[in-house]
Amino acid sequence: MTETGSSSQVSGVPRMDFDALYRGESPGEGMAAMTTPPWDTKEPNENVIAWQTGGWVHGDVLDVGCGLGDNAVYLAKNGHAVTGLDISPTALITAEQRAKDAGVDVTFAVADSTKLDGYTDAFDTVIDSGLFHSLDDDGRRSYAAAVHRATRPGATLLLSCFSDANLVGQEWPRPAVSEETLRDVLGGAGWDIVSLEAATVRGALDGGPQAEMAFWYLRAQRRQLV
Repeated sequence: MTETGSSSQVSGVPRMDFDALYRGESPGEGMAAMTTPPWDTKEPNENVIAWQTGGWVHGDVLDVGCGLGDNAVYLAKNGHAVTGLDISPTALITAEQRAKDAGVDVTFAVADSTKLDGYTDAFDTVIDSGLFHSLDDDGRRSYAAAVHRATRPGATLLLSCFSDANLVGQEWPRPAVSEETLRDVLGGAGWDIVSLEAATVRGALDGGPQAEMAFWYLRAQRRQLV
Protein backbone atom coordinates (compact mmCIF):
# COMPACT_ATOMS: atom_id res chain seq x y z
CA MET A 1 0.00 0.00 0.00
CA THR A 2 1.19 3.49 -0.72
CA GLU A 3 0.11 6.62 1.03
CA THR A 4 0.62 10.34 0.69
CA GLY A 5 2.88 12.33 2.97
CA SER A 6 0.08 13.91 4.95
CA SER A 7 -3.69 13.84 4.92
CA SER A 8 -6.57 16.01 6.00
CA GLN A 9 -9.06 14.77 8.55
CA VAL A 10 -10.95 11.83 7.09
CA SER A 11 -14.27 11.03 8.73
CA GLY A 12 -13.59 8.93 11.82
CA VAL A 13 -9.85 8.80 11.16
CA PRO A 14 -7.23 10.99 12.89
CA ARG A 15 -5.11 13.37 10.86
CA MET A 16 -1.87 11.64 9.88
CA ASP A 17 1.49 12.98 8.77
CA PHE A 18 2.82 10.27 6.48
CA ASP A 19 6.15 11.99 5.94
CA ALA A 20 6.73 11.76 9.69
CA LEU A 21 5.77 8.09 9.50
CA TYR A 22 8.35 7.50 6.75
CA ARG A 23 10.93 9.28 8.93
CA GLY A 24 10.24 6.76 11.70
CA GLU A 25 8.39 9.29 13.85
CA SER A 26 4.86 9.31 15.24
CA PRO A 27 2.47 10.21 12.39
CA GLY A 28 -0.13 11.72 14.70
CA GLU A 29 -1.38 12.23 18.20
CA GLY A 30 -1.53 8.97 20.13
CA MET A 31 0.07 6.97 17.29
CA ALA A 32 3.28 5.05 17.80
CA ALA A 33 6.29 5.49 15.55
CA MET A 34 7.13 2.65 13.18
CA THR A 35 10.49 1.49 11.91
CA THR A 36 8.89 0.28 8.68
CA PRO A 37 5.44 1.17 7.27
CA PRO A 38 3.15 -1.89 7.22
CA TRP A 39 2.61 -1.54 3.48
CA ASP A 40 6.35 -1.71 2.73
CA THR A 41 6.54 -5.20 1.21
CA LYS A 42 9.32 -4.21 -1.21
CA GLU A 43 7.17 -5.77 -3.92
CA PRO A 44 4.51 -4.38 -6.27
CA ASN A 45 0.93 -4.67 -5.06
CA GLU A 46 -1.08 -7.62 -6.36
CA ASN A 47 -3.66 -5.31 -7.91
CA VAL A 48 -0.97 -3.45 -9.85
CA ILE A 49 0.38 -6.74 -11.18
CA ALA A 50 -3.16 -7.69 -12.22
CA TRP A 51 -3.66 -4.36 -13.99
CA GLN A 52 -0.39 -4.80 -15.88
CA THR A 53 -1.01 -8.42 -16.88
CA GLY A 54 -4.59 -7.54 -17.83
CA GLY A 55 -3.33 -5.00 -20.36
CA TRP A 56 -4.92 -1.97 -18.71
CA VAL A 57 -1.69 0.02 -18.32
CA HIS A 58 -0.82 2.00 -21.44
CA GLY A 59 1.11 5.03 -22.64
CA ASP A 60 2.72 7.43 -20.17
CA VAL A 61 1.96 6.30 -16.63
CA LEU A 62 1.43 8.32 -13.45
CA ASP A 63 1.77 6.50 -10.13
CA VAL A 64 0.04 9.01 -7.87
CA GLY A 65 0.83 8.65 -4.18
CA CYS A 66 3.71 6.38 -5.19
CA GLY A 67 5.18 6.13 -1.69
CA LEU A 68 8.31 3.98 -1.65
CA GLY A 69 8.12 3.38 -5.38
CA ASP A 70 7.74 -0.39 -5.72
CA ASN A 71 4.73 -0.17 -8.05
CA ALA A 72 6.43 2.45 -10.21
CA VAL A 73 9.59 0.35 -10.42
CA TYR A 74 7.59 -2.73 -11.40
CA LEU A 75 5.80 -0.88 -14.20
CA ALA A 76 9.06 0.63 -15.45
CA LYS A 77 10.60 -2.86 -15.53
CA ASN A 78 7.67 -3.83 -17.76
CA GLY A 79 8.57 -1.16 -20.29
CA HIS A 80 6.40 1.77 -19.24
CA ALA A 81 7.48 5.41 -18.98
CA VAL A 82 6.54 6.12 -15.36
CA THR A 83 6.29 9.24 -13.23
CA GLY A 84 5.88 8.70 -9.50
CA LEU A 85 4.46 11.57 -7.45
CA ASP A 86 4.08 11.76 -3.69
CA ILE A 87 3.77 14.51 -1.12
CA SER A 88 6.43 12.87 1.07
CA PRO A 89 10.05 13.81 0.23
CA THR A 90 11.28 11.15 2.65
CA ALA A 91 9.44 8.37 0.83
CA LEU A 92 10.82 9.52 -2.51
CA ILE A 93 14.42 9.21 -1.31
CA THR A 94 13.81 5.48 -0.87
CA ALA A 95 11.83 5.28 -4.11
CA GLU A 96 14.68 6.78 -6.11
CA GLN A 97 17.18 4.36 -4.56
CA ARG A 98 14.94 1.37 -5.32
CA ALA A 99 14.62 2.43 -8.94
CA LYS A 100 18.39 2.83 -9.17
CA ASP A 101 18.96 -0.58 -7.61
CA ALA A 102 16.49 -2.12 -10.10
CA GLY A 103 18.24 -0.47 -13.03
CA VAL A 104 15.17 1.40 -14.28
CA ASP A 105 14.41 5.04 -15.00
CA VAL A 106 11.45 6.50 -13.09
CA THR A 107 10.80 10.21 -12.72
CA PHE A 108 9.98 10.93 -9.07
CA ALA A 109 8.81 14.30 -7.78
CA VAL A 110 7.06 15.83 -4.80
CA ALA A 111 3.50 16.88 -5.62
CA ASP A 112 0.13 17.44 -3.96
CA SER A 113 -2.30 14.91 -5.45
CA THR A 114 -5.22 17.31 -4.99
CA LYS A 115 -3.56 19.87 -7.27
CA LEU A 116 -0.96 18.19 -9.51
CA ASP A 117 0.41 21.61 -10.42
CA GLY A 118 2.51 21.54 -13.59
CA TYR A 119 0.89 18.42 -15.01
CA THR A 120 -1.67 18.93 -17.79
CA ASP A 121 -2.51 16.47 -20.59
CA ALA A 122 0.58 14.51 -19.54
CA PHE A 123 -0.51 10.92 -18.85
CA ASP A 124 -2.44 8.06 -20.42
CA THR A 125 -2.76 5.84 -17.32
CA VAL A 126 -3.03 6.74 -13.66
CA ILE A 127 -2.24 4.15 -10.97
CA ASP A 128 -3.61 4.86 -7.49
CA SER A 129 -2.89 2.06 -5.04
CA GLY A 130 -4.01 3.29 -1.64
CA LEU A 131 -4.13 7.07 -1.96
CA PHE A 132 -7.78 7.96 -2.57
CA HIS A 133 -9.02 6.67 0.78
CA SER A 134 -6.54 8.83 2.71
CA LEU A 135 -8.11 12.08 1.49
CA ASP A 136 -11.06 13.90 3.04
CA ASP A 137 -14.22 14.61 1.04
CA ASP A 138 -13.01 17.89 -0.44
CA GLY A 139 -9.60 16.39 -1.14
CA ARG A 140 -11.13 13.48 -3.05
CA ARG A 141 -13.08 15.83 -5.31
CA SER A 142 -10.03 18.02 -5.92
CA TYR A 143 -7.94 14.91 -6.60
CA ALA A 144 -10.44 13.54 -9.15
CA ALA A 145 -10.47 16.87 -11.00
CA ALA A 146 -6.67 17.23 -10.85
CA VAL A 147 -6.11 13.73 -12.23
CA HIS A 148 -8.57 14.51 -15.05
CA ARG A 149 -6.62 17.65 -15.96
CA ALA A 150 -3.34 15.75 -15.84
CA THR A 151 -4.47 13.10 -18.32
CA ARG A 152 -5.11 12.90 -22.05
CA PRO A 153 -8.29 11.89 -23.88
CA GLY A 154 -8.92 8.17 -23.51
CA ALA A 155 -6.86 7.89 -20.32
CA THR A 156 -7.44 5.08 -17.83
CA LEU A 157 -7.64 5.43 -14.04
CA LEU A 158 -6.78 2.28 -12.07
CA LEU A 159 -7.57 2.71 -8.38
CA SER A 160 -7.63 0.57 -5.25
CA CYS A 161 -8.86 1.77 -1.88
CA PHE A 162 -10.24 0.53 1.43
CA SER A 163 -13.94 -0.25 1.21
CA ASP A 164 -16.67 0.43 3.74
CA ALA A 165 -16.93 -3.34 4.31
CA ASN A 166 -13.99 -3.16 6.73
CA LEU A 167 -14.70 -3.31 10.44
CA VAL A 168 -13.68 -0.16 12.28
CA GLY A 169 -10.70 -0.76 14.56
CA GLN A 170 -9.92 1.03 17.78
CA GLU A 171 -6.25 1.48 16.98
CA TRP A 172 -5.22 3.08 13.72
CA PRO A 173 -8.80 3.30 12.44
CA ARG A 174 -8.97 2.91 8.69
CA PRO A 175 -10.85 5.21 6.29
CA ALA A 176 -13.75 3.62 4.45
CA VAL A 177 -14.95 4.40 0.94
CA SER A 178 -18.41 3.47 -0.29
CA GLU A 179 -19.42 2.58 -3.83
CA GLU A 180 -21.66 5.64 -3.81
CA THR A 181 -18.68 7.87 -3.00
CA LEU A 182 -16.59 6.44 -5.81
CA ARG A 183 -19.36 6.85 -8.37
CA ASP A 184 -20.28 10.34 -7.19
CA VAL A 185 -16.76 11.78 -6.86
CA LEU A 186 -15.23 10.23 -9.96
CA GLY A 187 -18.32 10.54 -12.13
CA GLY A 188 -18.63 14.21 -11.26
CA ALA A 189 -15.04 14.84 -12.34
CA GLY A 190 -15.33 13.22 -15.76
CA TRP A 191 -14.47 9.58 -15.05
CA ASP A 192 -16.73 6.77 -16.27
CA ILE A 193 -16.39 3.65 -14.14
CA VAL A 194 -15.92 0.61 -16.38
CA SER A 195 -15.25 -1.96 -13.67
CA LEU A 196 -15.70 -1.90 -9.89
CA GLU A 197 -14.89 -5.05 -7.94
CA ALA A 198 -14.91 -5.88 -4.24
CA ALA A 199 -11.74 -7.70 -3.20
CA THR A 200 -10.38 -9.20 0.00
CA VAL A 201 -6.66 -8.98 0.65
CA ARG A 202 -4.86 -10.70 3.49
CA GLY A 203 -2.01 -8.77 5.03
CA ALA A 204 -0.59 -7.17 8.15
CA LEU A 205 -2.64 -4.28 9.47
CA ASP A 206 -0.39 -1.45 10.65
CA GLY A 207 2.34 -3.81 11.76
CA GLY A 208 -0.04 -6.14 13.58
CA PRO A 209 -1.06 -9.73 12.86
CA GLN A 210 -2.28 -10.93 9.49
CA ALA A 211 -5.91 -10.02 8.83
CA GLU A 212 -8.32 -9.71 5.93
CA MET A 213 -8.90 -6.26 4.45
CA ALA A 214 -11.72 -5.25 2.11
CA PHE A 215 -10.80 -3.18 -0.93
CA TRP A 216 -12.37 -1.73 -4.03
CA TYR A 217 -10.56 -2.34 -7.32
CA LEU A 218 -11.71 0.18 -9.90
CA ARG A 219 -11.07 0.88 -13.57
CA ALA A 220 -12.39 4.09 -15.12
CA GLN A 221 -12.09 5.87 -18.45
CA ARG A 222 -11.60 9.58 -18.89
CA ARG A 223 -14.63 11.40 -20.29
CA GLN A 224 -14.17 14.70 -22.08
CA LEU A 225 -15.84 17.47 -20.07
CA VAL A 226 -17.99 19.88 -22.01
